[in-house]
Amino acid sequence: MKVLVTGASGNGGQAVCRELLRAGHQVRMADVMPSHAADLAEAEFVRCDTRTVTDVRQAVQGMDGVIHLAAWHCAHQPPVSDDTIFAVNVDGTYNVLEACRQEGIRSIVYASSMAYGWWSVYGVSKVIGEDLCRTYHEMTGASIAMLRYHEFIPRPYLEFGERLLRNGVDRRDVATATVQALEAAGKQSFGLFRTIVHTDHGMPEHVRADFAGLGLGWCEEQVPGSAALLAKYGIELPKEVEQHDLSEAKRVLGWEPRTGFVDFLRDLKRRDEEGLDIHALIVPSELPRTQLLL
Repeated sequence: MKVLVTGASGNGGQAVCRELLRAGHQVRMADVMPSHAADLAEAEFVRCDTRTVTDVRQAVQGMDGVIHLAAWHCAHQPPVSDDTIFAVNVDGTYNVLEACRQEGIRSIVYASSMAYGWWSVYGVSKVIGEDLCRTYHEMTGASIAMLRYHEFIPRPYLEFGERLLRNGVDRRDVATATVQALEAAGKQSFGLFRTIVHTDHGMPEHVRADFAGLGLGWCEEQVPGSAALLAKYGIELPKEVEQHDLSEAKRVLGWEPRTGFVDFLRDLKRRDEEGLDIHALIVPSELPRTQLLL
């Protein structure tokens, strides 16, 4: 497929573009600034501010599918105003969907968020974004996947590991979910589809339900020596673990996450045994399948 990715130069956008290229798709990266990543050089770049109708129409032209990631979020550093968040996230989404309608594009992925809701302008912008997706699906019959991502902001290594038990997700799991959603849309596997994109720790329900009492023992069973590692590095386990039923994503998209807290524990154990200093490491939310490469 010829695929447009808006917000392509961002943290998630670059990961999605890499996964698209790996899967054999042609990629057009759209953003206000290009990415300077060498491994993305083969992708086409177009300058696009999604608030500008002519930018969006030109970016969408000739594409088979669109992945709409461009958005401001409330945790952005430096902060941006609520006016900017609303304009980019709402007006920008309208412009992208309307351009898709005019171009006849029927395979679309929309980056929603677990922050969906009415607690902030950002959360409301995702409510409106999903409503716009539903509207354009009803108007055009396009296959549209709405993915409620958990957090994949780059963080210090130890903090990233802790967040996997809460609201953190590996960036490459975000990328594979996004690409597989687009491919499923291309096959018309659904009309309008929504799923959460999070980790799966393979944790039995009785452990999740009483993680405060059973969590440390479960970690020790998965990776012997975990209790000592957690104590050594000051990693505090949460009283409750956020874990979701992702079976529908597997059934409809063929996707399931591949990295969770156990993978982090194995990586931490390896680094500790090798005497590596991990305190200054920043993880772009991507624990490799066998070892962490930074």
